[in-house]
Amino acid sequence: MTKIQQKFLKIALGIGAFFFIANKFFANKTTPTVLKRSFMVGDSHAVGIGSRIKNLVTDRSLAKGGWFVSNLINALNTYPVTYDVKNVFISIGTNGQFSRNDKIDLLVQTLKQKFPNAKLYVFVGSYGWSGSLSRAASLANAQTYYQRFKNLGVTVLNSPLGYHPTDALAHSTNTPEAKRIIAEITNIINK
Repeated sequence: MTKIQQKFLKIALGIGAFFFIANKFFANKTTPTVLKRSFMVGDSHAVGIGSRIKNLVTDRSLAKGGWFVSNLINALNTYPVTYDVKNVFISIGTNGQFSRNDKIDLLVQTLKQKFPNAKLYVFVGSYGWSGSLSRAASLANAQTYYQRFKNLGVTVLNSPLGYHPTDALAHSTNTPEAKRIIAEITNIINK
C-alpha cells in the first residue's frame, strides 16, 4: 500500500468514525413535543360551544350533533394519535340521557391513547328537554354519570349546561349556563 493510499484510508476511517460517533451522540436526542392545541369532542353541544371559543379546535370528525358515547368511540378509533394537544374538552351523554350503559371507561381510555399528552375535561350536558324524567331525577342521573368521568381522572368543569325545558334553550350558546362554560374553557386554554 502506498503512502497516498494509507493517508486516504486514514482519512476515510476518520470520517467514518466521526459520523458513527456523531450519529450515536445525536440519535439519543429527541425533540420535545410542544403542547399547544386544545380540542373539543362530542355531541352538538361540543359543536355549538366549541364554535364560540377562540384557540379551540372542534374537529368535525370528532364532534357531531346527535352523537352518543359509542359514536365518539368509533370516530376516535380511526383518528390518529396526536401528541401536540394539551387539553381535550368533552361534551357527551346528553343524547343517551346519561345512560349507565355508556362505556365511559372505554371512551376515556381511547381519548388517553389518541391524545396521550392532553388533560381531559368534561362538562355536564343539558337535561330536562326530553320530558321523560322529573327535574330531580334528571339531575341525579347527570350527577351520577359525570362522577364516572371524575373517577377516571377526568376533570368535570364547574359550569354545567343543566336543566332546560326545551331543546332550543338547551342548544343556545347565549344562555347564562353556556356563557359560563365558554368562559371556563377559555380560562383553561389561556393558562
